[in-house]
Amino acid sequence: MGREVLAGEGVIEVEDGLVPLLEQRCVWSHLRPSGQAGSPRLRLTARPLSPEASAQGFLLDAQRPRWGSVEVEAERVVAHIPADPFAAEAALRAAVLVSVLRQGGVLLHAAAVAFSGKALVIVGPSGAGKSTLARAAVAAGGALLSDETVGLLPSGRVHGSPFRSDADLVPTCAEARLARIVWVVKGPAESVSPVEAPEAVRLLLQQAYRPPPGTVSRPELAARAVELAGRVGMFLFTCRKSPDAGVFARDFVGAA
Repeated sequence: MGREVLAGEGVIEVEDGLVPLLEQRCVWSHLRPSGQAGSPRLRLTARPLSPEASAQGFLLDAQRPRWGSVEVEAERVVAHIPADPFAAEAALRAAVLVSVLRQGGVLLHAAAVAFSGKALVIVGPSGAGKSTLARAAVAAGGALLSDETVGLLPSGRVHGSPFRSDADLVPTCAEARLARIVWVVKGPAESVSPVEAPEAVRLLLQQAYRPPPGTVSRPELAARAVELAGRVGMFLFTCRKSPDAGVFARDFVGAA
């Protein structure tokens, strides 16, 4: 039996052959038995990787061309990939990206934790401490949406994903209301300060997954980032690698 992945407010139908590969990389709680209701819908299918196929569509990862490519059709994403769990994960991420973009949203390389249904979205470059802060926030009573990839939709909701950076960080929450967006940096003590709107938009776009050709233009993606930054703002979140950072984050979200 195939599986379905919740992608924002939509659903991606994953063909049977990809399921064993995805089981090795993804959080399976986000993959449900076929039959789950949802709209809009996409179907993710796979084809063997070949020299001819590699020239079709767009590369899943420019740094790893061996992972193959995907083509985006009307209601289907076709992946030309090897039988590799990392390539399958990249193909599913591409399908989630297409689905979120079609819903008017933005897919971010970010972590998100919810407190009482209010989401803290944590962005920053690799190594900045997104997973570390997410772990501390969970220890302080938060519910994890993802420590790796989250979708932000026009409805004001933050949606988790089946992707993760750290194996021990398993999502326990599917979606929550957007309350705070922070850019995390390491420092000697916890503090927050507002980020000016133009810089907030630049930083959001820096962490947004790039739209595949033929889906959403860069100006449209920038317009979405402007709307998101204007909705709740962005804050520079300085913190230590300490449980106190999670408590500080909880209180900061509670004050939103």
